[in-house]
Parts: sequence; structure tokens; C-alpha cells
Amino acid sequence: VQLQDRNERQYQLGDLQESTGKLAGSRRDLSAQVVFNEEEKLKISKDLIDLHIETNKMKEHYETENFELKNMILALENRVLELELCSEKVTGERDALREHLHALETSRKELADEYIILKSNYLALGKELNQEV
Repeated sequence: VQLQDRNERQYQLGDLQESTGKLAGSRRDLSAQVVFNEEEKLKISKDLIDLHIETNKMKEHYETENFELKNMILALENRVLELELCSEKVTGERDALREHLHALETSRKELADEYIILKSNYLALGKELNQEV
């Protein structure tokens, strides 16, 4: 009976040692799995941070480009306004020159008519003078 108890204890002890060995192995496997999971978690976090950095760079580039385009649009609008003002000024000067030209043409016609009258009077006086002579 004692031998049988001893055998059972040894058998139980063997089972306990086997269970302990399995637990130790499981613990190592779990530790390795935890380390692997942590490494994967860190890689994913690093990738996520890299993605955030890239996104921020793209946003910054977009905002910079948008700012430059808005500045260019404002500069072009300013240039258009300047050209419109210049066009209005030139149009005003052109209209004033046309009026002046019209006045000069009218004056020239009057002078031409007066010249014709004076010339005809001169010729008539020249004839009268010749007749008197």
C-alpha cells in the first residue's frame, strides 16, 4: 500500500512537473507572443505617425500653394483694375483729342473758306487795278 501511495505520489509529482513544464513553456510562448504583439503595435504606431507626418506635410504644401495662388489672383485682379483705370484715362484723353481735332478741322474749313474769299477779293481787286491802270 505504501508503495502504491508512493507510486501515485510520484505519478502525481510527474504530472505536476509535466504541468509545470508546460506552464513554463506556455509562459515563454506567451512572453514571446506578448513581445511580438508589442513589436507589431510599435510598428503600427510608427506607420500611423509617419502617415500623420505625411498628411501634415501635404496639408502644409496645399495651404502654401493655396496662399500663393490667392496672392497671384489678387495681384492679377489689381493689375486688371490698374489697366481698367489706365484704359479709362486713355479713353478720356482720346475723346478730348477727338474734340480738339474736330475743332481744328472746323477752324481749318473756316480758314479755307476765308482764304478762298480773300483770294477771290484779291483777284477781283487785281482786275480792278488792271482796269484802272
